Amino acid sequence: MKWVSINICFLLSLFFSDIQARHIDSNYVNVTSWDFDAEKDESFSIGTFLAEIFTPHIITDTRYIRQYIIDERFQVLRNRYGDIRALDAIYLKSLKIADHNIARALFISSMAVLEHRNADIKMPVISYLRIPLTFEKDSIFNARTKHLPVHIYSDSPATPAGDRDKLQHFFGSAYLSYVTESPDFTRTAGNLIEWGEAALIVGGADDIRDRRANRQGERFGEDLLIVTNLLPSDYLTFRFEDLK
Repeated sequence: MKWVSINICFLLSLFFSDIQARHIDSNYVNVTSWDFDAEKDESFSIGTFLAEIFTPHIITDTRYIRQYIIDERFQVLRNRYGDIRALDAIYLKSLKIADHNIARALFISSMAVLEHRNADIKMPVISYLRIPLTFEKDSIFNARTKHLPVHIYSDSPATPAGDRDKLQHFFGSAYLSYVTESPDFTRTAGNLIEWGEAALIVGGADDIRDRRANRQGERFGEDLLIVTNLLPSDYLTFRFEDLK
């Protein structure tokens, strides 16, 4: 009887989740494109005006792409077309925000998919030192990470978090590979990061699946130097063994 109750609860949760998804989708029935913009506040304030003038463009661009992911229309796209295409949408929107500067687009894409709020560095005596990786409000950070693609591989875990942590590995490696024009440097950097994560980060581990995302991103960035209209989905199906 216990397992019957659990199964009934599980089915009911799926049913109500589907109702919620359909309700969100019905609000945006005409959404068929990845290219949409968040609604802008038309009211004028001197504080906002000055902030826009003095805020570095890379921070403004990062804010725009994060707002794009938080938008419910992005969730509609995920529901309709799947997480791999949603990842393509993040990159395409980043390209547009960055005026088709590929290096800038790869950087803000990596900032858009950052899913760690802090890094806890192992330290003697004090146990660990917490380093903030983003200064978003908790509500914004939680909303953004909740909307990130999670099922990007055939072996992605069937959990709410899935493989969303692999997105930052992919775009971070793509950015390094593109701007340095050196896949060997990117691979060494990726390996050092994996070693450092296992040795220095609380709860960190040297993960073979992280290395796969690193290698796929590395190849993506390298090939973008030659062919500029590639998409992340072109590389997520490469097997790790094929990239060695």
